Amino acid sequence: MKGDRPLYPGLVVEGVSDAPFLRILITRQLEELLLAKAPGPVSVHACELADRRITGSGTAEEVAESAWKLAQDCHLVFVHSDEKERGTAEKLTALLRERARGTKSAEPVALVPVRMTESWMLADREAISRSVAGADLSGYPYKSPAAVEKAHNSPTHQAYAKNVWEAIAGKGHGGVLDDSMELLAQHIDLELLSQLPSYQRWRVDTEDALKTKGFL
Repeated sequence: MKGDRPLYPGLVVEGVSDAPFLRILITRQLEELLLAKAPGPVSVHACELADRRITGSGTAEEVAESAWKLAQDCHLVFVHSDEKERGTAEKLTALLRERARGTKSAEPVALVPVRMTESWMLADREAISRSVAGADLSGYPYKSPAAVEKAHNSPTHQAYAKNVWEAIAGKGHGGVLDDSMELLAQHIDLELLSQLPSYQRWRVDTEDALKTKGFL
């Protein structure tokens, strides 16, 4: 709204299929934190994407330069990876933070689910049923939201998050599947997500970054 302080978030994703869900989720979580704790009104703008991804779209130097370019136009930059690439995301976060010292560049925040983005997407069974067209939840194996982050780290395990998601929604990305992921991010219960340890950590780190930039 007119007169609100603007907040511009940015995102560096690991893979192209992670972006539709995470962009919307970031905006919603920022809005919730700011509504609850900001001293004045803040308008959260759409989350901008870096033009390079953590993996598969350039060298480490090219990814870092893409992230730095994005940081010039944002207040916060979220650096995403799955668990197996945690070191890469944390290294880039540290590099951006060091490079930003004494500048007005974005505060970087690592965004790393314990297993993979699908672990967060699967936390809310009801939201999946409302958001994913034709979702088959007959094989949904999790008895609680936190169960999606348990040690199901083998691709052959029936509760391995990527396999469960593909059984529910289908493989790949783009088109209808991207629309479903965006819709899921709009409907997923943030309180349920907060039962996941990795989400709790990211939420705390995001709140700290908002404080650093003077929003809280």
